[in-house]
Amino acid sequence: MVPEAGPTQLNLLGPLEIHVSGVAMSPGGVKSQILFAYLCLHANRHVSISNIIEAAWGEQPPTSARKNVQLYVSRLRRQVKDAADVQLVTTGDGYQLSTEAGQVDLERCQRLWRLGKESFDNGALRQACGHWREAIQLWRGKPLSGLTGTLVMQAEAASLEQFRLGLLMKYFQAQLADGQHVEVIPELLAAVTAHPHQERLRADLMLALWQSGQRHAALATYREAYQLLADELGITPGRRLEALHQAILADDAELVSDLTADRNISP
Repeated sequence: MVPEAGPTQLNLLGPLEIHVSGVAMSPGGVKSQILFAYLCLHANRHVSISNIIEAAWGEQPPTSARKNVQLYVSRLRRQVKDAADVQLVTTGDGYQLSTEAGQVDLERCQRLWRLGKESFDNGALRQACGHWREAIQLWRGKPLSGLTGTLVMQAEAASLEQFRLGLLMKYFQAQLADGQHVEVIPELLAAVTAHPHQERLRADLMLALWQSGQRHAALATYREAYQLLADELGITPGRRLEALHQAILADDAELVSDLTADRNISP
């Protein structure tokens, strides 16, 4: 998604991107990028230098780490000095990146998640799908790509990936509840390819195929999941996926409906 000229845009949901007045800006090397990304993740909150050092260098930082952080911050301040809507300020023994609403793509994604959930809870399924589709489109690849060399940044990236997966699952739930069984199949196929061990996604794909009149493809999806889980993890599908398989085998619409009714997942 290309940001509009004007407001500063800080993008974390993929490789780090910084746009100041519509112009792409590089914060420097990997350590400087980690510093900026970590401040973006905790925008409008105090972040201590010790936490920044752990995010950038891990548990065994060099003796020059604190001085390096100060140099990186000084450089970043010069780069964003013309951005009236972003400020990098010193707060005690650390820093705070002050931003306005919507400047960080993660914050926009979280807002769209909340709007979608409100619509979903009110029964406005099509509107919920719209909000969640817009949120999903903000993702440009693996979050914090290239910046996960420490345990801290790995945990941050894993948390974002879990948020993304939960968002996808609720989006598919809304589409299926809205009767968009045929339309959702390509997106579900892509999601299953990206997350092959997620039984919930397999179940949604089976349901979409069955509801679209593709019973044999739905059963084949189960067999594929069974083989994959057995070969790679040494386990068999869970009881819920197995029960859905049996319900589809029996063409039991009432049982399928019961098995797919309670799917409350929050990112």
